Amino acid sequence: MHYLLMVMTLFAGGSVLGWFIELFFRRYLDPVERLKKRFSNPGFLAGPCLPIYGTGLVALYGLAHIRIPALETAHPIAHKMLVFLLMALAMTFVEFVTGMIFIVHMHLELWDYSPYWGNIKGVICPLFSCFWYALAAFYYLVMHPRIEAILTWMFDNLAFLFFVGFFYGVFVVDVIYSFNVVVRIKKLAEEYGIVVKYRALKGKILDMADEAKDRSYTYILSRFTSGSLRNMFANYRENFSVKRRVIAKYNEYKIRKGVIREEDDTIILEDSDSESSPKDTNK
Repeated sequence: MHYLLMVMTLFAGGSVLGWFIELFFRRYLDPVERLKKRFSNPGFLAGPCLPIYGTGLVALYGLAHIRIPALETAHPIAHKMLVFLLMALAMTFVEFVTGMIFIVHMHLELWDYSPYWGNIKGVICPLFSCFWYALAAFYYLVMHPRIEAILTWMFDNLAFLFFVGFFYGVFVVDVIYSFNVVVRIKKLAEEYGIVVKYRALKGKILDMADEAKDRSYTYILSRFTSGSLRNMFANYRENFSVKRRVIAKYNEYKIRKGVIREEDDTIILEDSDSESSPKDTNK
């Protein structure tokens, strides 16, 4: 039970702290996002929470306890650098798995590193792995001792865990709502045979909010209703930089839905810049 509460606390704290890190990083340091000169929710959840950072903090906490006695005694600096490397690789792995799950299964691209050198499928790249290395070093040298002290204090004052429970109550509601939105986006993505760049989609919603002079949370959430999303896909999908999926996969989906038969000609999809929706070839 003690271990479970520790993991839950780390996940909650990492998710919220990571959200703020991403919020300010994208606003002031990201080469692309900072040009927009505005804050925007960096996650796919509606609230201030990035689960990937929560998972990352749990991984960092566990890896920080790795010890290689022979190396640590003879070369303490090399030992620390090795631990930092393992942490950076773990964060990169979490990032890759999360990104690919959403792209392959939900047809949603949560972030895009394709402009950066050495990227793999636009999901990970050497530059951000270096950022993870720096973050791992900062965590190990500065944050880890303090987090251990905080965890010790919390388990001596269990009443504080009420706030952890409150976080998970809100978190569950947020996940249910956000995944309902993601499912609607997925259906439209399958209909158009695309993968949606989620950040660009939200950017378009913010642009529309600016045009409507309404930046309220209610207005932004209303753009994620089924009708509003369908209108956005029909009229603005080129603005959120959609990608064409593999044509064979799109054909398989149409065959499953009974729209075309296996013996029909292969569907030809327009280029991603085209404003027209994919059309089926029926005989």
